[in-house]
Amino acid sequence: MEEPQKRVIEINENKIAIAAAIVPWSIAGVLIRIALTRLQTYPGMPVFSLVYAQWVGCLIIGIATQYKKHLFAWHHPLHPGISSGLCGSITTFSSWQLGIFKEFANYDAYPHTRGKNVLAALSEFIVTLAMSINGLVFGNHIGELTASRWNVEFEQKIIPREFSFRYLSTADYITIVVAIISWLGVVFAAIFSNSQRDLAFACVFAPIGALTRWYLSFYNGKLPNFPIGTFIVNVFGTIVLASLTLVQSGVYMTTVGCSVVQGLADGYCGCLTTISTFVSEIIALPRRSAYCYGFTSVVVSQICMFIVLGSYIWSQGIHSYC
Repeated sequence: MEEPQKRVIEINENKIAIAAAIVPWSIAGVLIRIALTRLQTYPGMPVFSLVYAQWVGCLIIGIATQYKKHLFAWHHPLHPGISSGLCGSITTFSSWQLGIFKEFANYDAYPHTRGKNVLAALSEFIVTLAMSINGLVFGNHIGELTASRWNVEFEQKIIPREFSFRYLSTADYITIVVAIISWLGVVFAAIFSNSQRDLAFACVFAPIGALTRWYLSFYNGKLPNFPIGTFIVNVFGTIVLASLTLVQSGVYMTTVGCSVVQGLADGYCGCLTTISTFVSEIIALPRRSAYCYGFTSVVVSQICMFIVLGSYIWSQGIHSYC
């Protein structure tokens, strides 16, 4: 007997709705990252605080990967909103590279030898990468275990609609309204808040970084087995973060200026760059290509860190005013 054919449903892929979904999810992502980092920053902490945010973001994207068809069926922009907006903003590649550089350069002037600097930098590199991969794999396992309980009984046909208002659904319009309200809300918070302004500025800049990363991801297929879009945003974001850290290390700024610079570092650079996508790509690529892509991304980013930030602090010293 022939198996009955599954019902096929058409799903409009509208980039306006996807971009709108990324906005509130990216704001939530940067808030989660900063909260986890602050929660895990205390005297005697056993490991650098950012690693927990990296693990959580990779865990969620691992689960979301297994629920991809389910999310598409509920509301198509949900999946890119969660994967690119939320997970891409919880995790950050540029701050990881800054942490590695700071250990190499002994930025905080700990009383130990240069050999210990190298060991500390290797620890930052290996532990973060291992924890990120662990989070992704564990998330995949959770998704496989739970997603099978809700079978998708139909085939999905994705129809690209590009940036068009013509095929927007009611849910899409609601998503756009939520995006506008959430972004305006954090802008007003940054303007009128008297405390935690760096946090408010981070939320203002987060959607810009996340949307830039999402848009450049369209170019990931241009080179075989080398996601050039992710590579560009990770390296560029690292350069920008190195420049912002340079400003924090030697330029006098007002309190507002310090909040804006920190907001750009946490919000724009933190959401422009991502480890969750980076690790997902490494796992998916053929082994040789994965090593080439991962090695090139880290080495080029560190070279940029040494040129932009290292050349300044080793010649002028560190004079932080923030």
